[in-house]
Amino acid sequence: MHKFSLQKSILIYFTIWRISLFFIAFISTIIIGDFGARFPYYKELLINTGLPAWVWGFGNFDGVHYLTIAQTGYAAQFTQAFFPFYPLLVKLLTINGAYLLTALVLSNILFLAALFLLYKLFRMDYDSEISFKSLCLLLAIPTSFYFGAVHSESLFLFFSVGSILAIRKKKYILSGLLAGFASATRIVGIFLTPLILIEIISSLKIGTLKFKNKEFIKPSLALLIAPMGLIIYMIFLKIQFNDPLYFLNAQHAFGTGRSDQNFILLPQVFYRYIKILLTVNITSLPFFNALLELIFTVIPLTVLFMKFKKIRFSYLVFTWGSLLLPTLTGTLTSMPRFILMGFLLLPVVVISFNKHIKVIMIIMIILQILLLSLFIRGYWVA
Repeated sequence: MHKFSLQKSILIYFTIWRISLFFIAFISTIIIGDFGARFPYYKELLINTGLPAWVWGFGNFDGVHYLTIAQTGYAAQFTQAFFPFYPLLVKLLTINGAYLLTALVLSNILFLAALFLLYKLFRMDYDSEISFKSLCLLLAIPTSFYFGAVHSESLFLFFSVGSILAIRKKKYILSGLLAGFASATRIVGIFLTPLILIEIISSLKIGTLKFKNKEFIKPSLALLIAPMGLIIYMIFLKIQFNDPLYFLNAQHAFGTGRSDQNFILLPQVFYRYIKILLTVNITSLPFFNALLELIFTVIPLTVLFMKFKKIRFSYLVFTWGSLLLPTLTGTLTSMPRFILMGFLLLPVVVISFNKHIKVIMIIMIILQILLLSLFIRGYWVA
């Protein structure tokens, strides 16, 4: 596929995806009646912006916390659970107090840029057809609409893909810097550090990098810089709130059933969910959410387990870490959204299910329509 033609195709598919999200959001405001909001400040930060519901609805849930941080810093209790880089960018770019609009534009531009980078990353290992289908699969994932919402997913994807692409191209300092920004955006950004380390070790094994060479200074610096986003945030939390782990200790305040005291292993979490599915009313929203969370945890972990030999080892470590870390809090809440961080699995899924990939995408798109409709009207989905 010609380079210009490819870029045009990515832009067209992104535009169709974005317009479709707004259209679905608009229809949901007509079909679904009452706004089921259970989060604070939505009237002040969303409704009072003067934007229509099918636009401000993309700022629901975590969006109000990011907007709060962008406007007042970490003045609100427990907002420390949300990492600072995304709201900081929103604050720096906002003109005339249009925080919500700025955040939406920022998220979508970053996602489009991330798609271009992700295609380049996939092309290092796969042909153009597999790489492009992988992007389409990402757009089809039922929770991909979070990339276009007031959430940090798009920024994290941009930094993560950029860091991985840079380390694959031996641009060590750039990779470390982007990883550092990623670790200041989401906690799972810390798993870019072992990914970078593994890639450096791989270069040492094949002889393209040597310990005694002066060029080894750059990879060493990359490893030092990569976790700095998290480290600096922890130092800030220690100074301001006397708790460097406040981002963990604040989790319980959001009513998601997360434990901030002890790590809980996955078998225990699965046992908890089986009990929920056996005891909760099958027609209720809690049952639907629990089933969704369990399915969207089992599927990517199964792919990781079954196809691990076909996945680059550094990618495997990053993906395992990104997907397993949230489960250690004792719940699978938000896993349908967290699986977006398993983007490195996409080509493997496309290859493994190539004959049925279109049917899979159609099913995923239908589910995305349902989840987005609920999300826009203030009902929890992920």
